[in-house]
Amino acid sequence: MNLNDTTALKGVLERIIFFNDENAYCIAEVADSKTNKKITILGTLPNVQCGETLSLTGEWIKHEKHGRQFKVSTFSTELPASIYGIKKYLGSGLVRGIGKSYAKKIVDYFGTDTIKIISSQSARLSEVPGIGQSRVKSIKAAWDEQSAVRDVLLFLQTYGVTPSQCLKLVKKYGTNTVAIIKDQPYKIADEIDRIGFKTADQLALNLGYPTNSKERIQAGILHSVSQIQDDGHTVATVPSLLSHSAQLLDLEKGLIGQQLEFLLKDKKLYSIQAFDGNGQSLGPAVQSPIFSFYEAKITESIQRIHHARSSLPQIKLDSALKWAQEKAQVEFESKQLEAVKTALSHKITLITGGPGTGKTTILRAVVDILSAKKSKIILASPTGRAAQRLSESTQKEAKTIHRLLKFDPSKGRFFHNVDNPLACDCLVIDEASMIDTQLAASLFEAIPSEAHLILVGDSDQLPSVGAGNILSDLKQCKQSTVVRLDRIYRQAKESQIIRTAHNILKGISEPEMTIQSLHHLDKAIDFNFIEVDDSDRMQQAILYLVKEYLPKNSSFDPIEDIQVLSPMHKGTCGIQALNQSLQNSLNNAEIAGARIAKKTGYQSAKQIYFKEKTKRALPCEIVYGSLYFRVGDKVIQTVNNYDKNVFNGDVGIIQSISADALSLTISFNQSPIEYKRNELSEIQLAYALSIHKSQGSEYPVVLLPLMKQHFIMLQRNLLYTAITRAKEKLFLIGSRDAYSIAVKNNKTDVRRTHLVQRLKLKEQ
Repeated sequence: MNLNDTTALKGVLERIIFFNDENAYCIAEVADSKTNKKITILGTLPNVQCGETLSLTGEWIKHEKHGRQFKVSTFSTELPASIYGIKKYLGSGLVRGIGKSYAKKIVDYFGTDTIKIISSQSARLSEVPGIGQSRVKSIKAAWDEQSAVRDVLLFLQTYGVTPSQCLKLVKKYGTNTVAIIKDQPYKIADEIDRIGFKTADQLALNLGYPTNSKERIQAGILHSVSQIQDDGHTVATVPSLLSHSAQLLDLEKGLIGQQLEFLLKDKKLYSIQAFDGNGQSLGPAVQSPIFSFYEAKITESIQRIHHARSSLPQIKLDSALKWAQEKAQVEFESKQLEAVKTALSHKITLITGGPGTGKTTILRAVVDILSAKKSKIILASPTGRAAQRLSESTQKEAKTIHRLLKFDPSKGRFFHNVDNPLACDCLVIDEASMIDTQLAASLFEAIPSEAHLILVGDSDQLPSVGAGNILSDLKQCKQSTVVRLDRIYRQAKESQIIRTAHNILKGISEPEMTIQSLHHLDKAIDFNFIEVDDSDRMQQAILYLVKEYLPKNSSFDPIEDIQVLSPMHKGTCGIQALNQSLQNSLNNAEIAGARIAKKTGYQSAKQIYFKEKTKRALPCEIVYGSLYFRVGDKVIQTVNNYDKNVFNGDVGIIQSISADALSLTISFNQSPIEYKRNELSEIQLAYALSIHKSQGSEYPVVLLPLMKQHFIMLQRNLLYTAITRAKEKLFLIGSRDAYSIAVKNNKTDVRRTHLVQRLKLKEQ
């Protein structure tokens, strides 16, 4: 027989050797129903379970190492009918409440009727000795969930919906999942995380919905509003929304405009007037109810704080400032004196300035004065690294905003809110440019009316990743007092990093100095600009600096102290490629294996995948899709996970991997957090990060590739933000032309919000 002939195969699934939760790619072993011979199969096999009978079509292939295998093209499953198959199926851990011992008891009692009993006569399970009513309920609930997942997978397997997404659908809609998808396919795009409009649209069109149906158009408009919000805006002008929706749906704007009116009438969108940064009208616009709610809440909180009396004790400002200068052994400049006075005498103060302008000195003085007066001060920042830096500079505990507010999963809201405010007389927020509209709404409502609010940030950096422009908007309003710091102090002037950052703001497009060879690196200075035009040579230079030059010439840890920042995700010097090459260089499987073998108390794991009673080395890596997560890897959390108390942007190190390779533990700021396999989509490798992801953080060493191919991302505020992340050493590897383009490009997209207008209306 020709090895590549398309053929059929039927057999009982004996064991799963490998399974990728993200794309359902599976390597397994089946027992041929005709010969009972074990055969290795591979292919996309969502939600298959040991003990099931699989009917497969595909082709025979020959693997260089593992020999003859069956590559699956299509498959169907049947619930097991034999005693052996049922025991294996139930004993696989598929159904919560049934392990191998209970599976044997149940099957021994009911025989081949076991599946029918669990499915439709589950009350009879209590007849089995040792199974009580609570376990019966648990088994039945788990069985129904698995049955629903199976039905949904069979229904959705051709639409690119992953098994993990199917599980989310079932958890949301239960046994009604398929019916809801058929009747309201666009509903799932709104209600299920990571199932977007395009997937729902494909489903709907295949189910027979016309391209110009009102359901499709309205869902497309709402999706367009969501995408505009993802770009940072909290409002969408009507012309831009119509254009965006027309392109998405491939329909005339007239049809879209008609359905927009229905959305406004049904209060699914609100009609407002948009204004630019100068207060000039941009015409009619719309805003989603949720962002209207957030901005209204911010406005109410700012008004409440602004008009309430201060809870701070009376302070003789001149005497306090003299005392603070003596304590710091520094004479403050006029702007620093103004900033401290303003923070102590005004309810809402914004202090903005670049690196080296004295923000830290001001914060330390405010904290010292208020601490001496026994006032209650709280310090916080959007990210863990920024909070740690704030704590180090003020010698007072600082938290991330999320940890400060304490999310309560049982109530789906923060513990501290308008009804349970923070206990403080003064709240100081550093890196305030990172606060988005949603977080600001929760933070500001939790501030006591009598407290002072001090927002410190650098308004020349990138705005928040989430929608909104809080720091910039508050600067335009009468409710806050703004102090702008623009003088670089003597010690800071000695840093080429800081001088370069300020030169960028001034529009000086030529770097102070560049070198053409890695042989000319200068250890004595804090900024080296290595001119490289070729992307492959650029990546080689980065690997040389991280693996060889810096470890040999400094005490920096290559993984924990050095951070590569890239403007782009794709390409040779994009984040994805750099993460892979840096991981291979710094933490390949051999290095990771040696790392865990050196740990105290290391023991090998019992063999669990094969019949031999042997032991094997503990796994040093987990394969997840195209990624390898290894012990020692630096990773970043990409979404807020309130249950784990880990938040978007938190960076940690993988400490261990379970013996069965089904979970790993990550240390975030010395707090160990466990991740199951199905949760690994929340993390990414972090050897290289986007500049946006680096906001609010400082790193001992920053490496920044910059090339003309990054043209779309070459912007002044992006370059400025990247350079100001470096604390001790900065290496820019790239093109002078790219640097010049970025500095000259100061035409950043102004974020459209409605917050300024709301605040101004409150003051009228």
